[in-house]
Amino acid sequence: MESLDDRSSAPDAERPTEKPPEGGKVSRIAAHTQGLFTDLREWIDLRVDLAILEMEERLDAFKNDVALGLTIAVFAALAAFFSLTTVALGVGWLLGHPFWGFLAVSVALILIIVALRVAKPALMPPSNLLESLRREQDVSGDESPARPASAVVDENAS
Repeated sequence: MESLDDRSSAPDAERPTEKPPEGGKVSRIAAHTQGLFTDLREWIDLRVDLAILEMEERLDAFKNDVALGLTIAVFAALAAFFSLTTVALGVGWLLGHPFWGFLAVSVALILIIVALRVAKPALMPPSNLLESLRREQDVSGDESPARPASAVVDENAS
């Protein structure tokens, strides 16, 4: 990041050596309070910088996962295409003409599509997130007391 300045990890790297403040207790307390606010501001700046870096790392990891998934999908599609072409040519060679092989593979794919459309199988299991959260809440015993759905206004409290 261009906006972040290089900060050394040494505790006194940014502060020039300061001599103790002259004067009474009030000026010393004011100087220490000012130093405390400076330290707090630097700490908050570092926490913000850390949060930004963590988000950038997550975003980079997500972009890498998407790029990898797309690359795998493209190669899988090419592999499936060439496999089906090979099967079609093999069946066509057995039947005497490549046309019959491609027709047989096309009909087989259409039958698979129709069977899946009619059967409508659950290919992905349901997540049941709500049930698992309720189960965890019941196990931990941290149930909040039940409240009625309607709010009641006490007119005598005024």
